[in-house]
Amino acid sequence: MRARLMGVLAVVSFVLLAALVIPFLDSVSDTRTQGLQLARNTTLARFAGLAGQAAASGDYSGVQLEASRHEELYDEAVLITNASGQVMVSTGGMSMTSPGVGAVAELAARDLPQLTIDTLRPWTAARTLIAAPVGSPQEPAGAVVLAVDAGSAIGDIRRSWAIICAAAVAAQLLLLFMASKAARWVIRPVGQLEDAVVELGRSGGWNQSLQASGPPELRRLARAVEVMGATVRRSIDVQRQMVADSSHQLRNPLASLRLRVDALDASSPGITHVQHDLSRLEDVLAGLLKLAAIESRIIDGLRTPTTATCLVEAVLQEEVDTWQPTADGITLELNTVAGLVAAADEHDLGQLVGVLLDNAIKYAGPGATVVVSSSRVDDGIVVQVSDDGPGIPAADLPVATQRFWRGGGTSTLGTGLGLAIAEQTAVAIGGTLTLSPTHPHGLTATLHLPEAP
Repeated sequence: MRARLMGVLAVVSFVLLAALVIPFLDSVSDTRTQGLQLARNTTLARFAGLAGQAAASGDYSGVQLEASRHEELYDEAVLITNASGQVMVSTGGMSMTSPGVGAVAELAARDLPQLTIDTLRPWTAARTLIAAPVGSPQEPAGAVVLAVDAGSAIGDIRRSWAIICAAAVAAQLLLLFMASKAARWVIRPVGQLEDAVVELGRSGGWNQSLQASGPPELRRLARAVEVMGATVRRSIDVQRQMVADSSHQLRNPLASLRLRVDALDASSPGITHVQHDLSRLEDVLAGLLKLAAIESRIIDGLRTPTTATCLVEAVLQEEVDTWQPTADGITLELNTVAGLVAAADEHDLGQLVGVLLDNAIKYAGPGATVVVSSSRVDDGIVVQVSDDGPGIPAADLPVATQRFWRGGGTSTLGTGLGLAIAEQTAVAIGGTLTLSPTHPHGLTATLHLPEAP
């Protein structure tokens, strides 16, 4: 956003400076051209008067002398013709056959003077021709042609243009610097707002106070967002605390109920169903407590870059060995890359892989194969737990990590908290968990972790 704003400001400032500088450059050129034109027209009128006197007397020697002196002083050639078009005075090697001379001389002899010098620019040719008639329209006596040397004037124009352009460039840089400061002043609080809102939407955490900077409108918006974030944080805290307190408060009655049920005669009618339902209720409470503890780590800001590291191969091997005895009729395979070190706590990674293995073993079914693998990718480490069981329908994958979600045909299995716990644990240790189908059937859980530096 800052780059786009700077681009717009740069274009606007350039257009404004160009609108100011271009007329100024034209004014400099016009002023210098008019000064040169006025001086040379005066010179041309003087030579026309001298030529008229010489035509009356028939002696052009004085005019020739003046023309030679003019050439020495100004390096400008002079050509004078009589009424019949014959060259009477010439300096600097100028003749009627010189480029453009014959045309302007003929026009001037017909009382059509060429007195205007085109506006000079830094790239204009250094020499230009002006001409005036000799005598009167009733008695034309020839023409005077002056080859004006505009080199000095063009040099002055170039220097003036260079100074003006340098000043314009300096002004443009100054405007860009000021625009950069202004853009930063405006955009910086917007970036802070974005980071805070993204963090709030991703984890529900609000661990920063927004700096009161920028325009008044943004400062008011920052205060409003800060109030909103604190409100959301309190709401989440209350909800989390209620779940944790409720789970804790229910554990004692459940423990008492478990003791009473276990004391009953095992042959009593319905006792098996009561024990099964009681076990499920205990599992749900344990899962809720675990989920609340994990979410507390995220919301309280503990999901920060950790200094803990672990050897992925060792953690996966330990978890496979631990779950092997419970994998009745299921083949567990381990396929790891040696030497991978993750930036995660060994206990946290082990618990996460254990949840994924428990889920795979529980739902893959007898005869299935569960493969645990690890690999290195460009931006970290990938750990996968895949099975070739029935899997989860593709339409249900986006909701499979929601609390208490259970797929069709599994209504009597699990609590619906396993994958939710796994996903929140992945977030808590700085990773991500995604679910995808296994070809041709089954489920693959992919855990992406940061690699230790």
